[in-house]
Amino acid sequence: MKLRLGIVVLLAVPTCCKAQAKPENISPSRLQAILDLPLSKAVEERAVYKVPLKSAYQRQMLDKDCEVESNQGQQPYNICMGNADEQADKDYAIFYNNLQLLCHDQDQLRTLQSSEQAWRTYRDAMGKATQASWPEGTGAPGFAGEVHLLLLRNRMRELYQIYGLNITQ
Repeated sequence: MKLRLGIVVLLAVPTCCKAQAKPENISPSRLQAILDLPLSKAVEERAVYKVPLKSAYQRQMLDKDCEVESNQGQQPYNICMGNADEQADKDYAIFYNNLQLLCHDQDQLRTLQSSEQAWRTYRDAMGKATQASWPEGTGAPGFAGEVHLLLLRNRMRELYQIYGLNITQ
């Protein structure tokens, strides 16, 4: 019975999360469709986007990755960090994709999307710096994973701070 339930859960997870596997800029018309709704309907629509955004944010703010694995050796730690990075990427996509739908107007959406492009450039540069700093060895993947998590979580914190009114209203 437990095995069947586990299989059902494993099969359901990819379908529920696949639509938000990576951060993507929404079209201005998609936001405009929400903005054009009557106020009560717009508030209802926005509430739908806040739930997954807040859940993804909370998961990443727990910040308790691989504590047990760090005492079990480098390979288990590296594997754990790889899994934590994958989950963080998914959570960031959920967070960012839903945050766009909470923008108050087209200008705010353009600004958010522009800042996202600048952040991606920064993230990529930091990834190269990480690799140059620790190019090889068994600890390199774990170190790269830690930096990746730091960058993603800091970005989420920044966006939550900047767009906090959108998220709470």
